[in-house]
Formats: sequence, structure tokens, C-alpha cells
Amino acid sequence: MLIAPLLAATLLGNAQSPLTVKKVTVFKNATALVVKEGNAPLKNGAATLPIPEQALYGAYFIGSGKDNAVKNIVFKNDTVKTKTDSRTVAEYVAGNLNKQVTINYTPTQSIDKAVSGKAVAYDAQSGMVKFVTDGGKTLVMDVSNIYEADFKDDPANTYMADSIMRMLVLKPEKDAANINLQEVYMTGGINWIPSYYLRLKDDRTARIEMKALVENFADDFKDADMELVVGAPQMKYSGTPDPMTYDYLTVSNQPYPKAEARNYMQSNAMVTFAAADGNGYFEGSFNTDGEKAGDIYIYKIGKVTLPNKSKGSYPIFAGNVEYKDKYEGTIEDITNFFTMRYVPQEDKDFDVFHSLELKNSSTVPFTTASVMVVNEKDQFVAQDELKYTPVGASSTVRLSKAVDIVMKNNEEEKNREDNAKKIGKTVYSKVTLKGTVNIDNYQDKEVTVTITKTVNGTITVSKDGAKVTKMNPYRAVNPSSEIKWEVKLGANDKKVLEYEYEVFFTP
Repeated sequence: MLIAPLLAATLLGNAQSPLTVKKVTVFKNATALVVKEGNAPLKNGAATLPIPEQALYGAYFIGSGKDNAVKNIVFKNDTVKTKTDSRTVAEYVAGNLNKQVTINYTPTQSIDKAVSGKAVAYDAQSGMVKFVTDGGKTLVMDVSNIYEADFKDDPANTYMADSIMRMLVLKPEKDAANINLQEVYMTGGINWIPSYYLRLKDDRTARIEMKALVENFADDFKDADMELVVGAPQMKYSGTPDPMTYDYLTVSNQPYPKAEARNYMQSNAMVTFAAADGNGYFEGSFNTDGEKAGDIYIYKIGKVTLPNKSKGSYPIFAGNVEYKDKYEGTIEDITNFFTMRYVPQEDKDFDVFHSLELKNSSTVPFTTASVMVVNEKDQFVAQDELKYTPVGASSTVRLSKAVDIVMKNNEEEKNREDNAKKIGKTVYSKVTLKGTVNIDNYQDKEVTVTITKTVNGTITVSKDGAKVTKMNPYRAVNPSSEIKWEVKLGANDKKVLEYEYEVFFTP
């Protein structure tokens, strides 16, 4: 059947939702909570709306105004017309019905012909076009045979293409011209990515700015209130589409579904309710005690217009923070005597890193994001990851290797004791290892370096204010131990740190 232009326009109207986005709350896992409101027209006692393509499992609800409750909802596939850019001659013909045009086409005998008139109808499924010539003759031909179209006036650059969509048919209790609805659902396809700009002002303070990049591949937002969430609320089904969005069975059609599949037999998408009083949509059905979500923080962006398949960048906050330089280095177990049974003779170099310790003195938490650091001359210093930092807490941003601070580690065997311990039928010997850490500061300023040394053994001697932590083994003979020093070095200063530890081993 040839599709008339009037029917195509009607189907296009059905594909567009009469509800507009009022609010969208975006999370950092590419999901969002969308709230839509509006008046949907009723035809033959029912309203037809497109189903959100990326609605998430168990998180779609629609409610009506207090004067007309929802009776039932049917979810089904429907063929609708959508406006699409024309890229071929056939598509230009389809998009300019009832416009004067001269077409050049090749009939079945492969003889080129030209005729003037109007294309009056087009069926996208079969590719057939109905053409009425200026002389009143009607031609029905395959649109692919038309290789040139000369329009009298400038043609439209779009045409109405067939599209299969999941549609929602909602029937209220009472027939009316329209029905007031609110649609609330979780959706995929929306994400926000934070980033920070940190400019060092002097040796104690810095200016920090945060922006948010919002990626929208879900819906059109026009003057919608947007919120960005810092935090990790539980989202068990954030990767599962709602059953209403697809046209196949959610569970197996066997007589007795497996137990794990029964969890998916609930149909939250069918839960609808009308408000009994007030201006709300859901309050009238039941009351539930609630509380403030204290584990998340919400940035309120305000009114935002962001078309589908686009991205937008928004400033979040800016302010001053305090910081201090921080140097730290980690030395792993270079000997591992239990496994290797020998001590390396040479010194081994280890890196010391220069970092900044930022104190969050702002009124909002820092969320995990990239941070670019520049100095007071706007010269690039580093790019790192700023971790989530509550208000009043501190976080570390790594800048670079501290090339002017050199750290070396060396160990030697001090003594050995055979048959030192017997566990079951296994006899262990014991070795005492002596280690030194040499650290040299070649800078013209005083620094404090945090040094962490790990060993597979029991620390017996530690000096220079070292803090020792031991993790008792579950099955291993030797514990994992850690020594930590906070070392102050003057300009062009050096220090030697000493420690000893014991290791049980099988000869």
C-alpha cells in the first residue's frame, strides 16, 4: 500500500514524545535519572508515546494526574516515519512529494526517458513511487530507476523514512482530549566526566577549578534542570535493559523456569498510579518514609539545553586550596632471601617522587578525576588523578620523579643460625640481614621525604624514628613487614638509615 503524506505526518507525530524533559540527574557510570512531564493527546481513548530505548531494568514508572488514573499500558513494536537526511536521488524524490519535478529514468527496456509532473506517493518498503505527469498520466515505478531529478523549486533535504520503534499505548480510566503524565526512569547513554585545573599561586596556595563534560546519547534536553552526582549509589541493574524495551521473552518458555530466571519475571514497567490529591503524580498511591541520601553529593548545574548525540562542558566551581610539597619513595624487598637464598652485593637505585598534598578547604568534595597542574607562570607541571576527597580531608597529586633526590638500598648477611626452628617435620635455618638506605638531597632547599621499605621477614632493629608494621602470615613462615621513615634533609644534605631483620628458610 502506498503511504500518503498525511499518514506519514501522523506517524511522525506518534514517534515524538509529547512529554518534555524537566530534570535529569547524571551519574558517573553512564546512567541517569530522567523526569519528563506534559500533556499527551488521547485518540480513541488512548495515548501513544515512544518508549525510552535505553530504559534500565525495573526503573521505569509513569503516573497520571489526579483526575484520570491509568487503566493499563501495552508495549509493542510500531512502524513510524522519522525525518532523515536525503543522500540519494530516490530519497530526494521521496522527500518532495507533490512538488513539480522532471525525472530521468531507465525503464525495463533500458531506454532513457524523461517526464515532468509530481511524485504523489512513495512506499519505502517496496521502493515503489506513484508519479502523475503533467498530461495526467499515472506512472508507478521502482524509485531506483530514477537517476536524475530536476526540481522546479529548491527541494527539501529530508524525507520520511520507515523506522521500527517500541511504542507505549496508555489507556486511562476516562476518555478526554488529553492526559497529564509524569514519566520517571533510569536510562543509559548519558555520562559526565569531571576534570580539574590546578594553578600554583605560591609555595602554599593554589587555585583549583573544576569542569564537567556531559555526554548525551539518550534524549534531547531543552531547558532541563541538570544535576551531576558525586558518589556511588547501589545500581544492581544498571547494565540491564527493562523488558518493555525489547520484543522477546525475558525468561525461558520452559514450563518451570530456573530459579535464577524467576527474578526477572517481575514487571515494574507496568506499575502505574494516579495521584489522589495535590499536584504530584505518585503520592496518592502509597506513602514511604524516606531520608536524605547522605552518601552522595549533587552538583546543581541549572537549566541546560543539550541535544541528543552531543556533548557539553559546564563549569562547576573554583576556589583556593592549601597545599604542601611532599616527597615519597618505596623500596620493595630487593633480597627475598626465603626464595633466592642469597644477598645481592650491589646497591640498587629507587625513585623518589615529588607530590603535592592538597587540603580540600572548599565547600564541596573533590570527585575522582584528572587534574592538570601548572605553575604561577602557566607552565605545565604535571597531569595526574585526583582521588575523591571529602571536605576538610587531604589528597595527594603526584607531579614527577624528584631527580635531585637520590635513594639507594643495600643489604648484607650479618649472621646465620642452622636448625633454628622446626615446624612439623621441616627444619628451618635463620639468617639475620642488615640493610642501609642512603638518601641524598641535591636541592638548595630543605625537604621531608617519606620512605617505605618492605621485607619478607621480621624487623629486629630499626632506627631514626622508623615505624614498623608487621602482617602475621597465614601459612607462610615469615611475615610481611614494613618500615616507614619521615626523613628531614637540609639543603645538599644526606642521611643513612639502618635496619635489620630475620628470615627463616630451608637450606
